[in-house]
Parts: sequence; C-alpha cells; structure tokens
Amino acid sequence: MIRHAKPLLGTLVEIAAESLPHQGGEAQLKDKALETAISAAFSRVTHIGRLLSFHQQDSELNQLNRQPGIWIRVSQDSLRVLKLAKWLGKASNNLFNCTVGGEMMSRGALPAYLGMPLLLQGEWQDIEIKDNQVRLARPLILTLDGIAKGYAVDMAVSELRRAGVGGGWVNAGGDLKVFGSASLNVLCRGPLGLSQKICVSNMALASSRVSQTLSHDYPALLLPTGNVTDVNVDTESERIVSVSAPFAWRADALTKVAGYLSSDSAADKIAHLGGRLVNLNSG
Repeated sequence: MIRHAKPLLGTLVEIAAESLPHQGGEAQLKDKALETAISAAFSRVTHIGRLLSFHQQDSELNQLNRQPGIWIRVSQDSLRVLKLAKWLGKASNNLFNCTVGGEMMSRGALPAYLGMPLLLQGEWQDIEIKDNQVRLARPLILTLDGIAKGYAVDMAVSELRRAGVGGGWVNAGGDLKVFGSASLNVLCRGPLGLSQKICVSNMALASSRVSQTLSHDYPALLLPTGNVTDVNVDTESERIVSVSAPFAWRADALTKVAGYLSSDSAADKIAHLGGRLVNLNSG
C-alpha cells in the first residue's frame, strides 16, 4: 500500500493505492506504476477544483455566477456536476440546493468578492442546461461545495482503476471512497466527538455538521430554505449527519438533504435517493 496526501480542495486529500497479486503471488503493478497512478489521481482532483471552486475567481463556476442570463460553454466535468446538482435538487424537493451562495455570502460563510446578488437563494430550476452550455436564469450565486468535492473523489478513484490499481481509497477531508481489495476502519465524528468506528469497503462515506452558526472547526452552514415543502424539517439541533452511498458525490450531497430532516424521516428519504443514513447518535 502506497499513501500520499496533498492540500487540495480547501482540505487535505489522501490517496492510497495497492496492487492485486497475480495467482503466483507477484503484484500486478510495481511501486513506480502505483506512484504514477496516484499522481494522475491528484492531477484530476486539482483540475476539478480549478473548474468548480467558488474560491477560484476564474473558475467555470464563477463565470456562471458573474453572468446570469448568459449561456456559458463549460467542460464535461462542470456539466456533469451541474446536471447531478440539478437532478438532486429536483429529486429532493430542493432539500439539496446549490443556489444559496448569496445567503452564505451574507452570513460571512463565503467571501463577497463577486458582489452581492439580487437574490440570496434560488432553486434547481434556476440552473438551465442546453447541450454543453449552462446559464443561471436569475441573478444568484451557485456554490457546489456540497457535491463537487465528492465528485472529485469519484474521479480520482476512476483514475486509479483505469491505471489497474487493485484497491485503495481517496479521502478529501472526510469525503471518503474505498474501492477494490482495500478496506478501511474510520472513526466518525458524532455528538460526543470521534467515537464510532466504521469499516468502509467498496463504498463512499461523507459527513456534514448541521448548525445555524459558524464554527472554527466546521467552517460551513446548513441554511434554511424557503422552497422546501411537505417534509419534516429539523435545522435547529446541532448534530453531525453521515451518509454512505456507492458514489462520493451522492454521499456528500445527501448529507445536506439529511441535515434538514428529523431522524424519523431522514432514513427513508435518504434510502429513496440512493444512500444510507449512518446512525451516529450513540456515544
């Protein structure tokens, strides 16, 4: 097993890779090949970060944010993430909402270097897609923090698999995907701190903090939205929600959905959307 870590995506990204043995016992990939595969995976993560980061002022995401109403030609990675975000916004009845950048800027959770938009938040219909072009129907701000990091993890795993890596994982600040022959015991942060051990194997796992206040340890907010109806919403209690799913983008995004729901309704809703709620309520 070879493991490397780099500061990327506003966090620390760790990539681990190991070879599958031949029947005779020799590894399929030598150390040099594993290093090359890991380097390619880091490059993919870096590229996606440049495209989709709110903090990268010339990113494709911010080209959209600066020009509402204008069709912008975007790369395949940006297009895929925006399609996934739009789909999940619709499927979750706007519980997943990436159009809340203006609200986050107004609360100090994001820098306001783009200028304040006319609308603090919108809904999934505000993202319009035509072929490989995207536009915002109204003057608002997209932030893809809730899905892009997970997508980058998935694409890094794809690079490793393409290179013939037998197993390993990619961990981007808690957005984790383990694949192939590897398994990993992780400690999940629950109400009482790092308490619950979970064995992760051939799945993705992500966690998010639910709170209405900023914290030095958790520089993020789950914001109330006026477009949510017909669900049992719970945004008052501070807690950690964790979700497992086949893909990291889905696990990452579904933690935001779960954060709006009471424990009674979250499990069924997350299962309906292709994930599984991980119970961290026990100490």
